[in-house]
Amino acid sequence: MGEIKRLVPLTEAQKLIDVLKARYYYERGAEEIDVFEGINRELYEDIVSANRSPPHDFASYDGYAMKAGDCDSYPLKIVHSIYAGDEKSKLPVLKRGEAMAIATGAFLPEGADTVLRLEDARVENDLLYGIPITPGTKVVKAGSNFEKGDVILKRGQRLRPQDIGILHEMGVTKIKVFRKIRVAVFSTGDEIHKGLLRDSNGPVTMAFLKEWGCEPVFIGTVPDDLELTKEKFIEGTANYDAVITSGGVSVGDRDYVLKAILDLGTLLMHKVKTRPGKPLAIGIINDKPVFGLPGKPTGAFIAAELNLRRYFYGPNPRATVKSKISEDINLSTKDTDSPDIANIVFVLRQNGMVFPMGFKDSPMKLISSGGLYNVSTIASSLRAAIADGYVIVDRNIKKGEIVEVNLF
Repeated sequence: MGEIKRLVPLTEAQKLIDVLKARYYYERGAEEIDVFEGINRELYEDIVSANRSPPHDFASYDGYAMKAGDCDSYPLKIVHSIYAGDEKSKLPVLKRGEAMAIATGAFLPEGADTVLRLEDARVENDLLYGIPITPGTKVVKAGSNFEKGDVILKRGQRLRPQDIGILHEMGVTKIKVFRKIRVAVFSTGDEIHKGLLRDSNGPVTMAFLKEWGCEPVFIGTVPDDLELTKEKFIEGTANYDAVITSGGVSVGDRDYVLKAILDLGTLLMHKVKTRPGKPLAIGIINDKPVFGLPGKPTGAFIAAELNLRRYFYGPNPRATVKSKISEDINLSTKDTDSPDIANIVFVLRQNGMVFPMGFKDSPMKLISSGGLYNVSTIASSLRAAIADGYVIVDRNIKKGEIVEVNLF
């Protein structure tokens, strides 16, 4: 994939993720499962309709089946009643000058092309009086859901509840899906390996992967040791579809994840223009993608949210809402940061306003109103991410300004 990309904009990092996904993500087998087990699974092949749906025109409203051309001939003689569940082949043919009472969901009889609503009808002695209506009024046309041979769901599509419903409607009971992608996760650092600090990056990564429909396996921790780090990468890439680790991705003497990727395979990208979450590494080892998340918990969280989510779950953006912000966001930048870096501001929502984490109206009271918003200080604790969402900003924001919130 060319030379190593360094300190790239978020959009460029995501393009690299897309290329990586096209090459590796679907390199796994299929399995056949019951439709009811298909939620959040990815289809291995297109789903094509074997029949049309609905098979016949049916009424979408209680009323009277009739010919629209008979509107000039009221009253019409009511000759029959049709209910949902009555077989089409057993219905009498509607003749000119006639109407049939019909229930919602019932098939229209041959000869009928419209339905007069009950509210628009008047009946006297089995004679129907009504208003002018056009053909197709209150009628669901045959084949309007799908025709025979239509592609209803596509290969690679992740199944939602409504997809499960339409599969049942189509009479599909078994589907072929990609097997769940298996991901090895390990954490690095003496402080984690020795138990001096509790590891939150491993559990967060595992939880993300479960949410994305993957099958994560935690393969342990390693101290700050190059050979042991390489052994974990070898173990992970030998037995799983991808590997994710955290820590050791900066350029210090003891940042061994980068060194391990370079020794064992190919480093594709190092650092993305986000704060937190900048020191992200992406590479290939043993023809398997490997991801090195930042060591800071909130950095690892954001790197997973903005980048790994795209690989394992797809380019499915978070729902967003526009809200007024309650504080000025005066960004604090470093000389090493590019001016177009994306700063992540975690926010709480209440009464149409958003309240940035770190100020007096949030659980983390670290910044005075009007003070510099130091992203690295806020991001030092995963507590910052216990929020309703986040705003991505690349400039100073004024109190009361409308911002776009990505909702968790």
